Amino acid sequence: MAKMDFEHLHDIVGIQFMPVTEKKVPVVKGWQTSDAKHNLKNCEGVGMVCGKLSGNLEVVDIDEKYSLDGKMCVRYKNLIHAANPHLLKKLVVQKTKGGGFHFIYRCSVIAGNLKLANRKTTAEEKKKTFDETYQAELALSKPDEDAKKKAQRASDNDKVRVLFETRGEGGYIMCYPSMGYEIIHGDYYSISEITPEERETLHGIARQFNEVVDETVPYTKKTEKTKGLSPFDDYNERGDIVGYLESYGWKVVERKGGKTVFLRPGQTTAQSSGNYDHQRGWFSVFTTSTEFEPMKAYKPCYVFALLECNNDYVAAAKKLSELGYGEQKEVKSEKESTRKIPSRVNAEDNDYSFLATPEDYDDYLSSVRDGTLVQGLSTGVPSLDKYFLFKEGNLVMINGHDNAGKSVVVWWMALVSAMRYGWNWIIFSSENTLGGFMRKMIQFYWGKQLHGNFAMSSEEYETAKKFIEEHFALIKSEEDMFNYKDIINMMKKAMKKKKFHAGLIDPYNSLKIDLSGFSKLSTHEFHYEALSDLKLFGKKNNFGLWINHHAVTAALRVKDGEKKYPVAPQKADTEGGGKVSNKADEFLTIHRLTQHPDDWMITEIHVRKIKDTDTGGRVTGIDTPVKLEMYKGGCAFREKNTESMIQVDPIEEWHLTKGIDLKKQAALTGAPVVEMDWQRRQSYLPYKDESDSEVGF
Repeated sequence: MAKMDFEHLHDIVGIQFMPVTEKKVPVVKGWQTSDAKHNLKNCEGVGMVCGKLSGNLEVVDIDEKYSLDGKMCVRYKNLIHAANPHLLKKLVVQKTKGGGFHFIYRCSVIAGNLKLANRKTTAEEKKKTFDETYQAELALSKPDEDAKKKAQRASDNDKVRVLFETRGEGGYIMCYPSMGYEIIHGDYYSISEITPEERETLHGIARQFNEVVDETVPYTKKTEKTKGLSPFDDYNERGDIVGYLESYGWKVVERKGGKTVFLRPGQTTAQSSGNYDHQRGWFSVFTTSTEFEPMKAYKPCYVFALLECNNDYVAAAKKLSELGYGEQKEVKSEKESTRKIPSRVNAEDNDYSFLATPEDYDDYLSSVRDGTLVQGLSTGVPSLDKYFLFKEGNLVMINGHDNAGKSVVVWWMALVSAMRYGWNWIIFSSENTLGGFMRKMIQFYWGKQLHGNFAMSSEEYETAKKFIEEHFALIKSEEDMFNYKDIINMMKKAMKKKKFHAGLIDPYNSLKIDLSGFSKLSTHEFHYEALSDLKLFGKKNNFGLWINHHAVTAALRVKDGEKKYPVAPQKADTEGGGKVSNKADEFLTIHRLTQHPDDWMITEIHVRKIKDTDTGGRVTGIDTPVKLEMYKGGCAFREKNTESMIQVDPIEEWHLTKGIDLKKQAALTGAPVVEMDWQRRQSYLPYKDESDSEVGF
């Protein structure tokens, strides 16, 4: 490589430069502490010394070549601009020879070299490491077996790629005018000093890209001194860590995929400070301004121990046990409970209206005897009607794994009830946008996309949109956090305007936990009271409530016989435990093998509980769920029933039988009203099934 003279860089006051080789290796010794002007003549490249030798200079080093989508730096800049519109202008930005970027600044507070964000090495990268190491060993005339062993060790140890890191005290960067380096914003004469808060913004946002964390393991089983299920393990499974963090001043700012994003307590200009990963079951932070260490994963029990007991794990185990977590020993206490439970019943008066009389049950008995007991309403899917029917006023609990399509299937079922029986719904779906809900429902209405080769017409769009708006009221969930009392009151207010038949809470764990006024309640007791209140509200108003629940993380580890795919969770696998299924009138599990090469579009509906079988329905067999197939480019469901030649699409049926009083007939029969012949059904299809592969689930 041709050598150059970089002596002119010494004219820049306040920055320490040094000669480096083409491969970024310092030429001089003691450069970390020497403030002498180094000889920059006849050099392969030049390096910029960071830290106090250059006036507290620090650099955020962005390795764009490890970005899997090639847009990492763009996303980083957008997040910085959203948090502080003026910060990017203060940075000197250099593009590196490898396509990365250096964000250069000064600050009164800096540190040594820090790793801010890593990701796991991909399989392709591991293979490349293996191949390169293997070929290098063969070039050294190493035996083939030895070369393969060393290559495999190198591949196994190639675990992470560094996305963001800093260069500070004791560090340096190779810089312009070295070959391949280019300054794209600012110059070395105008390196600004940013505030510690602005520095924290740069670092905190970079940490949001981190995908690799070290789980904290500060205790052993002996710490808890318990047998059976430990308080820590129990709290990790069913503790309400989101509500607990909120009680310590952490604010929920959004829910993104399977993560709840938080902003730390106190004054901060950041938009987020950490998140709780519901699938992995850990809390991690992006900032150094809290009790938690960045790039560390904290299980719920560790969060509790740190905040509640100052990292005293013995005390934390004892306190969690007192709150009802872990295997409990029966302890006889001579002390009277301090919690006072008010009663609306006066034991001294003569009011006996709480006792049932024949007037309270004679009508029901008569309807059973004369065969007029109102049955549940058909779902329009014959194979599902054997097990589950629409029933007004019932509490329907649904569970399933994350990303299995619970929301979409329930929305579709709600649309079927609206089309067939005129049901009106109130929807609270906090993990989905309002536009996303409306788009999916309008597409379900016609079985057509809004855009593309088989899109619905403008007239069809207006018809569908009008129908959805008439039958579905949407609670704006993107603007604030609500507790269950808020949801009940909003539904009560909406019911003053028109008749509503049912409501959806999706998911339950998105509701804010508010223990104010309930200081003696544990989160377990709080959820029990919440579900009881929700059920009572529904029964009093003949208003059906459908509530989506996530399955606990442990349920994902239960695989099928070939140990390939997760099996459908059971009732007991629901977040919140047995109280959820105990309160339910009906309980459904919605399951889908999202990674199956052939059956990824097949949804299983397992009916786990039917409280009142007299009005229709029963539990499905453990291995015989009802199946629905998504088709028409992801815009419709139809029955997947091997016992029938006709695979019914109830929305298609509704269009074909429009004008028939389905509600009246279904109430009497509990079955689909009309069986269409195959030719007529085929003539209705908006387009052929060959297009189904164009749009995913």
